[in-house]
Amino acid sequence: MNIHFTIADYVQLITAGIIAVGGPTVVIIGLAKYFGDFLSNRLLIGVKNKHEKELEGLKNKYQKELESTKSDLEKTKTQFLRYSEKQFELYNNLWGVLISTRDQADSLWNSIAPEKIPAFSEQIRQTRRAVDSNMLLIEESHYKKLQKLLGQFEQFRFGKVKLIDILPQDFGATTLTQAQVDLTIKANKVIKRNYDNLIMDIGKTFRKQIKG
Repeated sequence: MNIHFTIADYVQLITAGIIAVGGPTVVIIGLAKYFGDFLSNRLLIGVKNKHEKELEGLKNKYQKELESTKSDLEKTKTQFLRYSEKQFELYNNLWGVLISTRDQADSLWNSIAPEKIPAFSEQIRQTRRAVDSNMLLIEESHYKKLQKLLGQFEQFRFGKVKLIDILPQDFGATTLTQAQVDLTIKANKVIKRNYDNLIMDIGKTFRKQIKG
């Protein structure tokens, strides 16, 4: 005769054996331990999963913030480089005009000639326009001194004619005499020297501004 046991039958047999050996107390203790371990494991797994989700969320959040910060830094860097390049260009262009004025003055004072006066007059006009256009690049004290010196250049008199009134098209047609030019240029050597010294000071401040 074949006997078939179900799982419930096995549980009943085991329970009966435990009761026979140790009584109900052992059964309770065994079940309590089993369910205690089971619940503890489930609780630990739940906490672990929760913490992993929270950590993953924080990781994603900080990753996005990091990427956003990096993007902002790149934009700032690009803007700064563009600004620096433009700033250098402005300083360089203004410095070129100031130096051109000095060079033309050097040429005029070294070899005084009436035919050089129209070009020098135009150079003074260009320098004033450049100085006025780039006033924000020049320290206030330097700006005031430049304006004063340029004004003094403009007021150079050759007989009854002021330098500022001589135009580039007057080249070759100027009525200035060698004596008039000699007298005016030699009499204003101090103004030229003051201009030379001033643009050297301006050059130093430009260098500091460019270097930051």
